[in-house]
Amino acid sequence: MERLQRRRAWIMAATWVLAGIGTASVAALMITIIQHDGGLAYDLHAYILAGRHALEGAPLYGEMQIGDPGAYRYPPTFAYLAIPLALPPELAVTWAYRAACLACVRYLTGSWRWTGVALLFEPLQIELVSLNLTLPIAAAARAALRGSPAGAALTPTTGALKYGTVLLLPFLWLRNKRVRGPILIGLAVLAGAFGLHAVLRPNDWTAYAVSLVQQSASINQAPFVGSQLLVVVPSTLWDFVLRFAICAAMTAVAIWRGWGWLAFTAAALAVPTLWVARLSALVGVPRLWWEDATLRAAWRRQAGERTGPRPREPGPASTQPR
Repeated sequence: MERLQRRRAWIMAATWVLAGIGTASVAALMITIIQHDGGLAYDLHAYILAGRHALEGAPLYGEMQIGDPGAYRYPPTFAYLAIPLALPPELAVTWAYRAACLACVRYLTGSWRWTGVALLFEPLQIELVSLNLTLPIAAAARAALRGSPAGAALTPTTGALKYGTVLLLPFLWLRNKRVRGPILIGLAVLAGAFGLHAVLRPNDWTAYAVSLVQQSASINQAPFVGSQLLVVVPSTLWDFVLRFAICAAMTAVAIWRGWGWLAFTAAALAVPTLWVARLSALVGVPRLWWEDATLRAAWRRQAGERTGPRPREPGPASTQPR
């Protein structure tokens, strides 16, 4: 017992040291970007610009290539939801959103100590500079997997944004019946919002459809992309189709085994374009894996103590306290 306690103390001390190094490295990175342009974010700028275009009635879409600055790639309805982001000064919005993303990392990892360790992960550092939707979507996905009605209701919306979390829907539906109602509500709200927008401004959706066709025909391996883009095949369309198929197979295994961490991983990797920064969502996997393993160990102990029929093993999606 004493040896185990010493080992735990050493592990605690080592992780705190790593957390300090991770925090210091990100602090140095933040100082660098502040000196450059105050800390403006590449990806968040596209959302703010889309909100500004929606407010002014300017076109939301145009011909674009992988890596084009300010390019908006999402359904047009979300551009109108981004209008509030376009009203305050962009720098203030950027740092508020950066703080929110850091809070998402805290939620995904479970403590500030593990948050500091996670900051050593280079894709997370890149994400905290560019500020995409990766971390809020990952936080919503974790909430859904842990039985949160709000997280489950948001899953259709996050799926419309990044596609990958669509794969969470069958996992949640089959592994946790309690979230089926919130999922249906989320689907109804999303369909209603999209439908109303299509009736009021059909040209927005026509432009979006044209933009999707144009993007899918572009080449992933553009010279200016460099090592920041992870591709299976050069074609943007077929790279996504292939990755989505692989991740769908991973989701099928996750449903079979009840592995929420694997469903989460599949959703994170099945994004339309797999930039290195999209891997930042994977900082949430260790905690999910540990919780799943702990739950199963507790279930096995409980099953071993019982003399009656073997109880059904709970899936990880049902771990939210009642």
